[in-house]
Amino acid sequence: MISKNVNCKTLYLIAFLVMLVSLYFLIFDAVHARKVFYTAGYASIAIFLFSLRKTHPPKKNLLPVLSVLAFSLTILVWLFIFYNKGEYWEIYNSYETSGKILLLLAILLLIYSNTEIIIPGKIIDSILIIGGISANLFAVYQYNTSINARIELGFDRATMAAYIITIVDILMIHAVLNRHGLLRYVLFALTVTLAFSAIIFTSTRAAIISFPLLCLIQAFTHPNVNKKHLLNISLSFLCLLAVAIYAFQKPLEKRWDALLQDIHSYENNHSVTSVGARFAMYHTGLQAGLATPLGQSAESRGTTIKKIVQSDQSLSGALPFIDVHLHNEVVDNFSLRGIIGVLALLAMYGSLLWSSWRDRNPTLFVLTLSLMLYGLSDAIFFSREGTIAYAIGILTALVFLKRSEKEKHAPDILWQK
Repeated sequence: MISKNVNCKTLYLIAFLVMLVSLYFLIFDAVHARKVFYTAGYASIAIFLFSLRKTHPPKKNLLPVLSVLAFSLTILVWLFIFYNKGEYWEIYNSYETSGKILLLLAILLLIYSNTEIIIPGKIIDSILIIGGISANLFAVYQYNTSINARIELGFDRATMAAYIITIVDILMIHAVLNRHGLLRYVLFALTVTLAFSAIIFTSTRAAIISFPLLCLIQAFTHPNVNKKHLLNISLSFLCLLAVAIYAFQKPLEKRWDALLQDIHSYENNHSVTSVGARFAMYHTGLQAGLATPLGQSAESRGTTIKKIVQSDQSLSGALPFIDVHLHNEVVDNFSLRGIIGVLALLAMYGSLLWSSWRDRNPTLFVLTLSLMLYGLSDAIFFSREGTIAYAIGILTALVFLKRSEKEKHAPDILWQK
């Protein structure tokens, strides 16, 4: 699938850059950013079809392509069987959109993995750093001007803001660690401080706990950071983390106290809390999945969970969420799409992790790890914005960041013939 036409490669390059920019646009205006992403994605497919006669069979990244395709098809086939516009229409509508986005991602991975487009490292790093700093500054601005205790950026949920900010920050930190000398440490200190502050402002516990770990893993595995630099970066990171925790002591203590209170309430058979409801959803979702391991409709799942709650009122915290999702990627897939849905999800995770190991691609590894960690307490693929953001992040990391590493000694090369 390697195109012989330089003009097509230029168009591919433009289409990808538009998709990448839409990731940052998403934070400010989610509605129009989605349209920009779709337009650039469909344009990539049109370019591929236009140059089809001048391409060779695809060979690269087939495992992640097929795994993303399989996961998207499990969603779309499930929709084909059970879709209706009844009481649980929001579930079907959300997964229909996400399934189509994942299908588009599989096609884009196939196209861009097998089209030799090389973006100069300086260009892509500049976009990632400028875009990341802009997104985090907007988060800080919104926190200082909003009357809400938790920032939501351009979304309807603070949790989704935290997840998408994480994607932006992982890409930004990759670019920062590509710098050299004193500039690397100055930028690292600035960006990590901004990034962690923005995540704290969302008050999303999963992100607050996970983000420092993700940063350390990325620093320790980045190819441009040698052993001599690791100590400096680690000490800088720990100092910044301590400063951030001290500076935001009150909101962090508030979330920690709320967590302990929720756990205490759940231990006393009261699940109508943030954490208690999650435990209740995990329990009832697994029971609903075990009752129909080959999959079921949203209506059937809802009925089963209601019966479970009737027999055990301590699980009543799950009831408000049966018409949306069960706040765990594996549980939600298992309760709706059965064993096949879970296997497809795990296969996608596994293929991305394997690709990151094969290509020595720490950014893809950390992105996938964040997707898995956040999936423990939420359903990322229920959100169209979350699915788009991870699609752009995975496409960028799997295809272009690996290439920018190969081209770091020849930054003026735009593409290879």
